[in-house]
Amino acid sequence: MEPFFLGLIIGIVTSAPIGPVGLLTIQRTLTQGRFAGILSGAGAATSDAFYGALAGLSLSVVSSFLTSARFWIHIGAGVLCLWFGGRAIFFRPLRHTATHRYSGRGLLWNYASSALLTLANPLTILFFIVLFTTLHLDHPNPARLLLTVAGIFGGCLLWWTALTLATAKLHTRLHSRTLIMINRISAVFILGLGVVALVSAGHTLLKPH
Repeated sequence: MEPFFLGLIIGIVTSAPIGPVGLLTIQRTLTQGRFAGILSGAGAATSDAFYGALAGLSLSVVSSFLTSARFWIHIGAGVLCLWFGGRAIFFRPLRHTATHRYSGRGLLWNYASSALLTLANPLTILFFIVLFTTLHLDHPNPARLLLTVAGIFGGCLLWWTALTLATAKLHTRLHSRTLIMINRISAVFILGLGVVALVSAGHTLLKPH
């Protein structure tokens, strides 16, 4: 089980830095409840595990494709962040009860959008490739790779669940006005990340090849 626990650590370390998905998970937990936050984290965990599997298989062709397509990837990430941030900044967080109902479409969107936003960061697979090479995890046997990827997914999901539960706990102790302020601050950061992604796309386009 050593590969699984190593993957668990990798998953936690990979997820810990608060980026666009982290802010989105916090914002959704505040506005839609814990289940929405956990599903958003599960989407990110799925994409991280997918990139981890690619890194373990050392698929340099995929890595090269992601690098060459970084302009469109940055455009996609920027548009997603602007969309999420624009919607969130005008959304008023409400306190949720145990009887809060979720629509199937909303749940699927929470999962899929976080997965897409995570996939839109080509640096993720490069990070995994460097990490796997450093830890001598590249070209493992299928069973070892499967355990490592399962561990990465578990570690990511563990982190996102902990972040969601902590946010939900804080949510119950805050006044509505404070919740609205926190929601808008996170929305502004998401908008800022969207602008940064679009600027990066512009730099990529202008960069001589």
